[in-house]
Amino acid sequence: MKNFLSYSLGVVLVMALSFCCLSCSSDNDITADKGNTPTPSKPKVPTPDAGNDLYGIICDNGGNPLKDIVVSDGYQCVATDSRGFYQMKRNEKAEFVSYSIPAEYKAKSTQFYQKLSSAKEYDFKLDKLADSENHFYLVAMADPQVTNNKEISRFTEETLHDLKAVLSTLQLPVYGICLGDIVNNKPEHMRAMKTLLNSTTMPMFPCIGNHDKDPQTDKSVPRTTTTYTRQFGPLNYSFNRGKVHFICLDNIIFSNSDEYVGGFSDEQVEWMRQDLQYVPKNNLVIVYYHIPIRNSNIQNRDAILSLLKEFNHVKLMCGHTHYNQNFQITTPIQVEERITGAACGAWWHGVICADGTPNGYAIYEINGNEFVDNYYKSTRFDRSFQIRLHHGDATFGGDYGIFNYNLTSDYVVANIWNYDSSWHVGIYEDDVYMGEMTYHAYKPDAWAGGYMLGVLNRNPDNYSPTSAHEFVYKLHNPHAKVRVVATDGYGNTYTQTDFVSDIFSAVQYQ
Repeated sequence: MKNFLSYSLGVVLVMALSFCCLSCSSDNDITADKGNTPTPSKPKVPTPDAGNDLYGIICDNGGNPLKDIVVSDGYQCVATDSRGFYQMKRNEKAEFVSYSIPAEYKAKSTQFYQKLSSAKEYDFKLDKLADSENHFYLVAMADPQVTNNKEISRFTEETLHDLKAVLSTLQLPVYGICLGDIVNNKPEHMRAMKTLLNSTTMPMFPCIGNHDKDPQTDKSVPRTTTTYTRQFGPLNYSFNRGKVHFICLDNIIFSNSDEYVGGFSDEQVEWMRQDLQYVPKNNLVIVYYHIPIRNSNIQNRDAILSLLKEFNHVKLMCGHTHYNQNFQITTPIQVEERITGAACGAWWHGVICADGTPNGYAIYEINGNEFVDNYYKSTRFDRSFQIRLHHGDATFGGDYGIFNYNLTSDYVVANIWNYDSSWHVGIYEDDVYMGEMTYHAYKPDAWAGGYMLGVLNRNPDNYSPTSAHEFVYKLHNPHAKVRVVATDGYGNTYTQTDFVSDIFSAVQYQ
């Protein structure tokens, strides 16, 4: 007990000294400071201009001031000067101050912001990277959407177990974004999910989803973001990796506690305009949010997209739909919106999404300002699993309905969930190439609908999307050995010869 008390008093003393220290150096530097080694000094904080009540110093872990670091209160953006000093008049609705993590410094998803209080000064310290990270992987995960402890266990044992195994094989730096709906109207699970999302070797930068906002007792009152921001910080922020600028946005607008639409506020448009003025025009800009915008008329859609006109490389990423789709937006700019299948699939009912896409997440390889590889990683399946085949006359379902493709037995149906227009889908009969399969959209996919609607009697509103990645082909020889070969825009080739004729694999993994 005596040793324990001595140790505790020592810890308290060290903590007290740390809080009193005016250094901008790291904790490790402080504890390692021995003998005559000087402790780096934080630059002196200048007096802000009249009217500015939010300011501070940004320096590196050696106490050196950092110039041109972009800082925001979520409504406006400024940059540090040669003294590492930033200043602004705080927006009355601001909750956080954050900096846009520079490409040359470490990205820590829990340390780029501070909660605002009555104080006016907020300082930051950045750790320099040892090497450039122009070449890295990005993991995009959508809709873990847990409701209870059982689903948290499934997320841990299935999704995270799979992700950690993949991360252990990657040789480049890896960063993650979570595309909303971390929980399913259960704010009490937000803290546990924060711990889980941050339990891998990669930093995770999330955005908020509609189910992440706090339901209100008074149903006439719009949902709030209190629980989410308490755990994850600002709703609108940006950061940089290599030649990539990431922008995270909250694009859910609630009119009461139950009804919402996708959209962006005027304040978000202005914040993003200011943020982008500091970004080189040749950088890749990735904007991510929860609800797809596609060619819709949601609030301020065109205003947000028009801000990206001057950039040569742009990608949009989102979730929400519980199906996988790569959508080409045509106006006011041409840009691809990557709608990522759900980690929870169809709300943890079985192991598939609403369109037959397996539970999973997307992995991108980025070099400079370009995607050089991408694949959808199905949970507990090898990367090579990208195609599911069915016979044209297959029927699926149960007591609540039977679903089929309305084709004869000499047809082949291929579901290729990460398909986009750059893919080629070829078919072989008895090892002889017969040409490309024909694109065909089904609503819903018969195999997914057969299980979710015909067996489970789920709400059909959740399973009626038109599958955006199915193909058909009529065999010349109905008895031929069939091989489907799909090649994506990066040159990856995926092959499938097995046909699925029952719904067992929709219920659990093979």
